[in-house]
Amino acid sequence: MFKRILIVVDPRAVSRAAVGVGAALAHTHGAEVVLFYVLPRFSVPVADMPPFLPTSPQEFQQAAQAAADKALKAACALCDRAGVVSKSVTGSGEDDARVIVEAARKRRCDLIVVASEGRNALLRLLTGSVIPGVITASPVPVLVCKAPARAKVGAEVAVMPLKARRARRAAGSSMH
Repeated sequence: MFKRILIVVDPRAVSRAAVGVGAALAHTHGAEVVLFYVLPRFSVPVADMPPFLPTSPQEFQQAAQAAADKALKAACALCDRAGVVSKSVTGSGEDDARVIVEAARKRRCDLIVVASEGRNALLRLLTGSVIPGVITASPVPVLVCKAPARAKVGAEVAVMPLKARRARRAAGSSMH
């Protein structure tokens, strides 16, 4: 069903959980994974007083790229352990949601996987979550993975192809 899955990566723990879910889904469908990190924009606050910049734009970009490389390397390792082919990509722009959707479109992805810390819709809007924008703008399905703390203790992610489930059920019913 899915041939290429875009997984949005960032340094948060919930992002690692989303990578795990996306990689398991990719493994089940024999899909390839595109790990995508949205680079933050350097912005100078506009005020009546002269701006004080603790870092230069170049230092900011270097630090942002280093954080992206670290998160993407960890995500790539998770995909490798799941036996999934992956590639890492970064992007930036004025609207993070549109950047994500455009990356998925450009790479012909069938699914976008994003992480959520489980906040309600109002908090997501107030804190600037990209999820509502991605869901609205995306022409492909968006899978939102919640934080692992919300999952039941002992619960595991298991993705099984429909054919395997049917075969398992048939084998179980023939034993009786």
